[in-house]
Amino acid sequence: MTSANPQEQNDWTLASDIRGIRVYVRNQPGSRLKAFRAVMRMELADEYALVALSNDYPNLPDWIHFIRHVEELQREGPLRRWLRFITRLPWPLHDRDVVLRLDVEQHRDEHDDGVRVRFHNVDDLLPRDSGYLTVPELHGISGFRRLPGHEIELFYELSLDPGGRIPAWLANRVLRDAPFFTLERLRQVLHRPEYQGRYFDYLDLDGPGRREHAATRDDAGSSSSREP
Repeated sequence: MTSANPQEQNDWTLASDIRGIRVYVRNQPGSRLKAFRAVMRMELADEYALVALSNDYPNLPDWIHFIRHVEELQREGPLRRWLRFITRLPWPLHDRDVVLRLDVEQHRDEHDDGVRVRFHNVDDLLPRDSGYLTVPELHGISGFRRLPGHEIELFYELSLDPGGRIPAWLANRVLRDAPFFTLERLRQVLHRPEYQGRYFDYLDLDGPGRREHAATRDDAGSSSSREP
């Protein structure tokens, strides 16, 4: 199982530490491309804000690097979904599309306290003749683990073969940027008002939108924002 802490894996090497975001890199056996992982710590009292942010598909391009469009194709409940992503890649690269299956898992114990989203590409749901190059391989993991107090450690790991005739050095340079800028932008948009005070009953998280907190506020005469 992938660890939430790259320092627990001796095959990760620290590549950069900028503005509180550490980026790690590791070689992948049998591949010309590297895997990259970004880690960032921050205070967060309302963990449901992360869920609200992730469910806001039209605005995912605001913070997921190199993404131009996201749409949900199908789901098996809220913890397993299939999303189509269309990229916005820098010149001279052409944009691509990919369908990812996302599986959400949560653990709340002293050894593993947090949420992980594992994702990997699938081909059977891609539209035919979409006009885009298709990403042949993409997988990774994102999420957070709890630290003492209201602090969490966010992580985003990405392994990607963009396909096409892209030199390995250029593909690795593009990949290196994606985890860093994704976490940096997430930190900027996470506290938007529309993501605060929400509640999603399929995850057991901390936050003021939980029903017990909302009931307390209602008894005091104030309103709350809850989601079933």
